[in-house]
Amino acid sequence: MNINTIFLLLLVIAAYLNLYFTINKKKKKTKLPISSKEWREKVEDANFKSWLTNRKRLKNKRKENIDQ
Repeated sequence: MNINTIFLLLLVIAAYLNLYFTINKKKKKTKLPISSKEWREKVEDANFKSWLTNRKRLKNKRKENIDQ
């Protein structure tokens, strides 16, 4: 066997091992500490609270501008 043939076989084996480990890595699912539904509710709640405070602030600014 030629040295190039040996290196080619090692390269093919390495490529297949890399493919095998990549596929196995994708199959694993990790358990998240919070579900996507809970996260969405948390973000929506924060956005709603922010919207309420901005609305109150704008109403106060309008009242101040009308009074002047």
